[in-house]
Amino acid sequence: MLIYGVPAAWTEGKSQTAVSVLTGAYTEAQAIHGQELYYAHCLSCHAEDMTGLDQAPPLAGPQFASVWDGESLWALVLRIDAMPPSTPGMFSREQSVALLAYMLWYNNLPIGDVALSTDQLELEQIVFESGLPGQ
Repeated sequence: MLIYGVPAAWTEGKSQTAVSVLTGAYTEAQAIHGQELYYAHCLSCHAEDMTGLDQAPPLAGPQFASVWDGESLWALVLRIDAMPPSTPGMFSREQSVALLAYMLWYNNLPIGDVALSTDQLELEQIVFESGLPGQ
């Protein structure tokens, strides 16, 4: 059974508590779709290794984790929705979530069995955690 797009096992006995992305929140298919979008639209600013170029921030690694640890995946989707600066809002919600899935994959976060939802309420319940020591 799914509750807010996540397996019920994650939420049983919990009342509207956040779910960690460390439990696997996206599918490989979403990450692959996100990778295609990233290479087509994000690579020129954020680099192939997601370190960021010029004014573009990194989308992977300790610096990224220090900014986003503890934030909901919805906050990350909203940030993606504001990209690229020249044409914010160009991505559909499905595309923004796919880009997020690729970012999660690139940050070595576990793949899950259930696709990451595009629903705001569901994304608000999933917390980004890097799993990096000291984060």
